[in-house]
Amino acid sequence: MIKSIFKFISAVCIVISSHSYAGYITTDLTDNTFITYKGYDWTWASSVNVTNYEKSDFFSSVVINNTFENANVHTGWMSFAAGSSLDAIFQELSLADFMDGNNQAIHSIAYWNSYFNDVDDVFKVGHASYTPLDFAFRSGEKDDTGTFETDETFYVRATLATAPPPAATVPEPTTLVILGAGLLGFALRKRMTK
Repeated sequence: MIKSIFKFISAVCIVISSHSYAGYITTDLTDNTFITYKGYDWTWASSVNVTNYEKSDFFSSVVINNTFENANVHTGWMSFAAGSSLDAIFQELSLADFMDGNNQAIHSIAYWNSYFNDVDDVFKVGHASYTPLDFAFRSGEKDDTGTFETDETFYVRATLATAPPPAATVPEPTTLVILGAGLLGFALRKRMTK
């Protein structure tokens, strides 16, 4: 009886887990998921540029369903149009700017996508498919027309100003006078008790 119940519960768990939906990370982006350049934070938000991406994986026949969220899902982030002043700054950046010291891509794909959580293999140094020239096919906004679904998409925000360190507290002269008077009083009292 117990074995039957255990098998039933296991089967239910497997069915439920096979229909789970991952979703995107909802917390604020961490510092290692974006770069700062010319007063703006730039993040590699997605390896696709359409809101809803559905395709059957060529190798495994698994159907990929991905939802790519808008920039404003995270506070302060925004998309930018081709030809805009932000796009002009963005075009100065290269793939090397989005690589850390270990040749790993700096990105926030898991913060915007329900299925994808990493950059494409063509941007992974040392991978057989590595093709850095594909970085030229990138934009700052979605394109739901369906022309090129696999263009890289980046988002931007104005760099958050860091708060200045707290000013050193300097005691006021009155405080020093009171402290000095107290010390003088202790010294005189000690003398008088001898």
